[in-house]
Amino acid sequence: MLAKENNILISIADNGSGISEKVRNHLFDPFFTTKPVGKGTGLGLSICY
Repeated sequence: MLAKENNILISIADNGSGISEKVRNHLFDPFFTTKPVGKGTGLGLSICY
């Protein structure tokens, strides 16, 4: 698709398996992560929230 004049078009597609309900229930909890110890703090989405 083409953008016209001063407009921007952003298109996002995802064919992943999604997020399990167990993980989804904790997405915005500070320090929650599914990464191994030492590979992340788990602060990303709680800061965004």
